[in-house]
Amino acid sequence: MITVNICGYDSMHKMAFNRSYPNGYEDYALLLIKTESYFEISGEVMDFPPNTAVIYGMHSPVHYGCRNSHYNDDWIHFELHGEDGNLLRELAIPVDSPFTLPYLGTLTDYVRLIVQEKLSARSHSCQVIDSLMHALLYSLASQLHAAPNGNTNHKYYYPMNELRMEILNAPCQKWDTPQLAQRLHLSISHFQHLYKQFFGTTCIQDIIQARIKHARLYLCISEMSISSLASFCGYDNELHFMRQFKKLTGMTPSQYRETHRRQGGERVSS
Repeated sequence: MITVNICGYDSMHKMAFNRSYPNGYEDYALLLIKTESYFEISGEVMDFPPNTAVIYGMHSPVHYGCRNSHYNDDWIHFELHGEDGNLLRELAIPVDSPFTLPYLGTLTDYVRLIVQEKLSARSHSCQVIDSLMHALLYSLASQLHAAPNGNTNHKYYYPMNELRMEILNAPCQKWDTPQLAQRLHLSISHFQHLYKQFFGTTCIQDIIQARIKHARLYLCISEMSISSLASFCGYDNELHFMRQFKKLTGMTPSQYRETHRRQGGERVSS
């Protein structure tokens, strides 16, 4: 069984920072880092790009940080028990060694669900978290050991993937397709063609999906008004936000919040 002690989703730091724990942690620690970062490895400090993951083993020395004024990660402190004691070894997931992944989106979705479940105090939360942690680690291993994407040899793949990570990690910004295309010195039509080729969706759909995902999270964990939430998620028009939300979820934001509360209340009282 896998248990989670503490966890966090979409944690942000607005300044450069340095984390150093020579004696490490009492448990395993998973970091999914969405921005640039650095790690000390065998006495040498090395820089890593966005989409870097690391699992620190118990009592392993920890030293990482960020040189820039913006840092964003998801993190989980967890323990492995019983037949799962050797799970990381069985999945060939390295410990104490950062590695970069093509895409963190699915993994961060699992972390978001784990954080929500951890905060819910619902019946069977331990079992739900155990299942979600297994799904997270298996998904991480699958991505880590997957065959290279056929698009990765294209000269624009990695610059565009980095741009996509910026969008998905900060969907509330005022993203504009012409400006994004200009950043890569591409025409708008060529940019849109490559984006669809690489990621199977359009840039606009990625922005909308990411914004609605953020909205769903904050509807569940905050008392923010619908108007404030629309602005927080990057919308200038509350009605436009509500229409897109209902189109993707089948519910209005208010209905979604009420449904989440009702389901939570039923589970707690059961």
